[in-house]
Amino acid sequence: MKYLFELISQLSKDGIPMNPCTNEDLTHLQEMIGSEKLPEAYIEFLKTMGRGTEHTFLRGHSCFMDELLILNEGGQELLEENDSTKNLTENDFVFWMSQGCMFCFFKFNEGDNPPIYFYSESTDQDDFYKITDSFTDFLLGMYTKDKNIFKKKD
Repeated sequence: MKYLFELISQLSKDGIPMNPCTNEDLTHLQEMIGSEKLPEAYIEFLKTMGRGTEHTFLRGHSCFMDELLILNEGGQELLEENDSTKNLTENDFVFWMSQGCMFCFFKFNEGDNPPIYFYSESTDQDDFYKITDSFTDFLLGMYTKDKNIFKKKD
């Protein structure tokens, strides 16, 4: 584990069970996204906990295989419901959604541990903005319950 070693070590130390995706899950996801390449850090996430975790880490959030394949569609629907001028592109991959009112995504073309962008219907902005410099930072922020995780990052 190149990108998530620290997080996975901490989850293991804290006794939080992680359920990995199957090879069939990964194949199905790759078929869904076509020729795009998933970032390596995200693949590590899927291979270690893509079918869920126990206790409180990411529980109640839509980010695991059971809902993953509908998140891009859900993100676009949220934008349309809020009359947003923004749209998701073929380069965007929604990997996290909460309560149907906010989502996070990365861009396929921004490397193996890409920055994370955020949209929420409760913000005054009609725009996406970057909240972390990497997928790893997003996961660590979620685990440590960083109260500033969804704030705009310059």
